[in-house]
Amino acid sequence: MNKLTKVGLTALASTMVVASANAADWSISGGASVSYTNVSTDSGVNPYSFGDSLTFSASGDLDGGMSISTSMEIDGSAMDDRKIAISSDTMGTVSITSSLTAGGIGRISDMVPTASEEVYDVVDADDNGLSSTGVSSTNQIGWVSNELGGMTVSVGHTSLAKESDTSWTLQYDASSMVDGLSLGYGMADNGTTSENETLYVKYTMGGLTLAWQDSTVNYDAAGTSDEDATHIGASFAVNENLSVSVGRHDVEMGGASEEESQGISASYTMGSMTVSGFANSTDNIAGSSGTNASASGVTVSFSF
Repeated sequence: MNKLTKVGLTALASTMVVASANAADWSISGGASVSYTNVSTDSGVNPYSFGDSLTFSASGDLDGGMSISTSMEIDGSAMDDRKIAISSDTMGTVSITSSLTAGGIGRISDMVPTASEEVYDVVDADDNGLSSTGVSSTNQIGWVSNELGGMTVSVGHTSLAKESDTSWTLQYDASSMVDGLSLGYGMADNGTTSENETLYVKYTMGGLTLAWQDSTVNYDAAGTSDEDATHIGASFAVNENLSVSVGRHDVEMGGASEEESQGISASYTMGSMTVSGFANSTDNIAGSSGTNASASGVTVSFSF
């Protein structure tokens, strides 16, 4: 092969690589926020905080009706959420994620609507009674089916050193029977840690969304209190900018006192800026009778 031919083939190969790279869709998105949060049990803690993140994304088409996408988030000074996904017109989406849910019960662990923070959040460090308890999202492999007859199936699996997390879910868009109705069910097996289960019913009518969800966490270890949670809530979109919500989350903690959380929240969006606020309280935290706390806060966030 003479030098001229080699140069020609090298140039052709380089052109094909560049063309292939240019065929992908690239994007950068970001966000920033400033928050004021007051927790009744915190003393001498600065109530102000801020957040900032950048998400880099790329996607492209493959042969046979398939596509591939990847994303990574820089959150503050740390590499946070990452994901690689391959999607098919017929087989659904297979992905591997870190700090995200690739499939399984994490997709439906909390289906109750809220305009800001969840009613059980911020007040204390533990979010008891969630069906995703103990399910690892570190290098999780998952599959989410395409919707067929209103039904969507998903599976998530995380291999760990001594045990593995496996979960699955069924979600059904029942609007063909009752307009605005959706249902879901899921189970998780966290190796020798626990077996989790959840069921939800959600109904939307105009700007109003109502939801009820029941979740259980059954621990394998003797003497560890199982958790049975009931979560109800409603949100209302007053207009295209303003939303409000209210909710309650009760957790039976074995033979201990019932943990009771309630809260209200609201959010208002003006272009790329959102102002949101919440007020939550929890009684009998983690089943400890008389251990109560409350929290409230306001966040101003920007997307770009």
